[in-house]
Amino acid sequence: MGLAALLGGAAILHVAVPRPFESMVPRWLPGPASAWNLGSAFAEGVSAALLASRRTSRLGGAVAAGTFTVVFVANVQSAVDGGMRALPGWLASREAAVLRLPLQVPLVWWSWRLTRPERSGG
Repeated sequence: MGLAALLGGAAILHVAVPRPFESMVPRWLPGPASAWNLGSAFAEGVSAALLASRRTSRLGGAVAAGTFTVVFVANVQSAVDGGMRALPGWLASREAAVLRLPLQVPLVWWSWRLTRPERSGG
């Protein structure tokens, strides 16, 4: 349920405060950054909804793992560009952007673990 809450909150942030996320979209991607941001919000929201139900949580884990993997590209772009300039203070820095990169690894791992069948017993 924790990952569903994290992804649901991220989806809401992407819509409510789009500027920082749109600033991370690699310029080489076709189309407007706003469309990529809304696509990311949609993927995070779908992941959250799937993870919230025991019946669909395995699929939700797979969708979340894919989403985190694709979002990693935007995080790399943010580090290359020198940070998320639309954020306040230190959060806008290159250092913050670089420190954010390894955080994707446990998020992908956590998501992928949820695709595994539950084990019963000890």
